[in-house]
Amino acid sequence: MLDAQQQREEMLKMVTETRAYQKTIFKKLDRIEEHLSKQNGRINNLEKSQSVVKGIGLTFSVIFSAILAIIKGEQ
Repeated sequence: MLDAQQQREEMLKMVTETRAYQKTIFKKLDRIEEHLSKQNGRINNLEKSQSVVKGIGLTFSVIFSAILAIIKGEQ
């Protein structure tokens, strides 16, 4: 059976190990958050450029449709 001092040492050892695990977990979480932030930035840039391309395509299709309507209307 363990006396009070041995129990205290065992608990201190467990707390120390737990804190070391927590530090490792927090470091990994920080790296994951940093990586996720970079990915979100890239995704936002891609979505913006995709919107620009869609806008340009829509503009050209409207202009092309208007030109075709004008040409057809003249005949």
